[in-house]
Amino acid sequence: MAELCATPAEQRALARASARGVLIRARKGVYALPDVHVDVILAAQIGGRLTGVSALEHHGLLVPPARGRDALQVEVRVSTTVPTLGTSSVIPRIHWIREPTVPRFGVAPLESVVARVADQLPLPFAVAVLDSALRCTPLTPAELHLSAASWRPRARAAAALVDERSESGTESVLRVLLREAGIHSTPQAPLPLGGGQRADLLVGDRLLIECDSEAHHAEPANRRADLRRDEALVALGYVVLRLDYRQVFDDPAGVVASVAAIVARGEHVSARSTRQSNAP
Repeated sequence: MAELCATPAEQRALARASARGVLIRARKGVYALPDVHVDVILAAQIGGRLTGVSALEHHGLLVPPARGRDALQVEVRVSTTVPTLGTSSVIPRIHWIREPTVPRFGVAPLESVVARVADQLPLPFAVAVLDSALRCTPLTPAELHLSAASWRPRARAAAALVDERSESGTESVLRVLLREAGIHSTPQAPLPLGGGQRADLLVGDRLLIECDSEAHHAEPANRRADLRRDEALVALGYVVLRLDYRQVFDDPAGVVASVAAIVARGEHVSARSTRQSNAP
């Protein structure tokens, strides 16, 4: 994607390249190669660059299922003329900005994107996106917290809950849901099975929660290995609760209620832990 200041001869050459399909003309002076993502081209036609949830996949970040894909989020300078998109089914959500943007077209930078998303999404999803930024990009926790100091209060609250140990979006979402219910969980807790094995979440010292992806379930070998591991952990005195991402995303209240019931019965702590807490 490039904004060009071309001579008349170059303009004619660009027009010929656009007519042949070698280039795509997004708007006056703005051209893209044919393999550029359609959302990036649409954002340029509107007059700006992708931002917010519309930019997440372009940075390799988690894209929450409740992301509102009916609205293409675009950052546009206040001095830009936004054309009518005609019969397009795209409903743009325009974020007007006064300061110059670099780049003007394409995709907004990572820190700008996560700051906007953290302010837009419900807290569990916002934290999951920020966790994925720590997991999938060079962004460090220190850099994230430094950047978050200038964010809006809602976004700062999400940044305060990030945990670089989180290994999946489902795990991050569930961790925050449990926290909102007053249940503390530890991500990627080490297990006494050797080989550096870990549990997705540990509640107390006895309740292990595993968050499985759909792809993980699709492999019979993975399922058999999970069953063997769960059996070994139960034999050691653990309570194992295995969930898949659909349960967490489609029935979060039911999942939290299940965990809360186990906690209410005290099954999340071992007898030794109980004795230690009651010791004078």
